[in-house]
Amino acid sequence: MTIHVSIIIPSAGRRSEFLQRSIKSALFDDEHIQTEIIVVLNGKDGMAFDTSLSFQHSLVSYHKLPQGNVCKARNYGLSLAQGELIRFLDDDDYLYPEVAYKQYIELFGSNADLSTYAGAIEDENIRYQVIKIIDINDYCAATLSAHCPALTFATVYKSKVIKHLKWDEDIFVVEDEKWMRTISASTEIEWIKSNDVVAVWYQHDIDRLSVPIFYSNPKLFIERKKSIQDTLKTLKSENRLTSIRIISASYGLWSCIHGGFHFSPMYWTKTALFARKLNPNSKPENAFFEKLYFIHPILLEWLLIPIRWISRYYRMLKGHFLATSYVRKL
Repeated sequence: MTIHVSIIIPSAGRRSEFLQRSIKSALFDDEHIQTEIIVVLNGKDGMAFDTSLSFQHSLVSYHKLPQGNVCKARNYGLSLAQGELIRFLDDDDYLYPEVAYKQYIELFGSNADLSTYAGAIEDENIRYQVIKIIDINDYCAATLSAHCPALTFATVYKSKVIKHLKWDEDIFVVEDEKWMRTISASTEIEWIKSNDVVAVWYQHDIDRLSVPIFYSNPKLFIERKKSIQDTLKTLKSENRLTSIRIISASYGLWSCIHGGFHFSPMYWTKTALFARKLNPNSKPENAFFEKLYFIHPILLEWLLIPIRWISRYYRMLKGHFLATSYVRKL
């Protein structure tokens, strides 16, 4: 029996060499696995992209959308996907074929709904980091936590689990986290996870299709907080809240609170009170807060505001006067 896998690759059409590398890393065509590669070119450059000059194969198709929106592109690709398994892959990242092959075989032959492997962050010279999977077996709890398994390329889904769902087309930061929480809110998920590295999140200085994540961007923390709280509401309404999900959500909220507190102290104080109501022992997962455990974490956040702003401006000045490579570490 042949397993059919749909690989959805959104592309702005600005990095043809990277796109070809992504396609080639994802393409299988043998008696066990056959992949359909759905490339969705979107935006001005995507519409102008000459597909005849790109990688050609009977299993690779190119589609164009006038609006540049990574989530719209993924939703469009999802509407076209015919495979029993589905994976999303950005056009500048690439898979390790032998590990991806193993992941498909494993998931298809199991009762699980989706499978998440580890990913690596690299540039052309060095591997900066391996992003391993959180050590929680409950997928819903994992997505609510401060360590949501949100690497887009790392997860493979059975089609029946996600075909009726949509990526949020109105947000442009942490859209991958929102997607994972959309899945966990939709149904109870059986999950396979592995710390085998399946793909590379490639670092470069070329414009990305999705908005880069800068941890000085307050919108990131607000959007993350909203998606956690929306998921909690759904779980509560369906009587699906468990103790581990509540505890995980409290720490997930603290990751937002700690990141955004110095931007809007009153707004985040209210969120912190809610997080402490969920779990009275919750606080940021930060060594500084562990050492000063005798100080209430909300008070400590207030005391840290001047230091956080000094640190922020120092990094901004350093970035302005010193040439630095574009590297995102998580």
